[in-house]
Amino acid sequence: MRCVLSRNNGSASPAVPLVLCVVITLAGCGQGGDPLQRAREAYRAGDRISAIGHYQRYLEDHTEDYEVRKEYTLTLGEEWAYAGGERAPIIEELDWLYEQRPSDEVVQGLLSTMLISDGQAAMEAERYEDAEAGYIRAMAVNPEGGHAQYFLGTLYEDWGRPEDAFTQYRSAAAKYPEIPDLYLRLGSAYLDRGDYDRAISYLEVVPQLQISSYLIPEAHCLLARAYFAESLEDEAIEHLGMAVEGCTVEGLR
Repeated sequence: MRCVLSRNNGSASPAVPLVLCVVITLAGCGQGGDPLQRAREAYRAGDRISAIGHYQRYLEDHTEDYEVRKEYTLTLGEEWAYAGGERAPIIEELDWLYEQRPSDEVVQGLLSTMLISDGQAAMEAERYEDAEAGYIRAMAVNPEGGHAQYFLGTLYEDWGRPEDAFTQYRSAAAKYPEIPDLYLRLGSAYLDRGDYDRAISYLEVVPQLQISSYLIPEAHCLLARAYFAESLEDEAIEHLGMAVEGCTVEGLR
């Protein structure tokens, strides 16, 4: 089994990964007793690093134990989420779990999340083909989530492929994920295409979600333009009053 390496806030120093591996090794090899029991005790105590080491000890002799490997992998996932760490060992474990039980929704969700995270990292590095492959695989693993389609759409938009982005946004929206930016982008796209009814239907979702407040005034601005284009001046004025500062609608009194 692999050690989980913690990131050191961008530093190139290997000290933190080395210390973490030593801690895991000591936790796994320097103490006696039932390693599975120790792993669960450490996890309940909130000591995820020690728990990982004990799980690794147990799994050296029980590699086919699905439920324990799942426990171990979820602990890896929590360590990544809270402290930062390498995604590769988690994805490796999730791949094995997914191959054994592809219908496990917990595994589906976490594997999709990790693949999306990998895709985002590749996208930030402008490795668009790698990002695309990661998002497509995440869609295959968890096709009902909608998140991977959204991120694939943002990738295509950055990649200069607006029609492909539009297709992915529509596919994502059909699954109704709570991503305000998705509906803002899709509504804006329909507004640009002159399909004002669809633009309004998607843009109105943004303030209803009440998740990302900074997007709501922008949605109201676009709604004002869409309603005015539909000759609904009163509705346009109402949304303009809630729009982002500096929003204008040409022709609106």
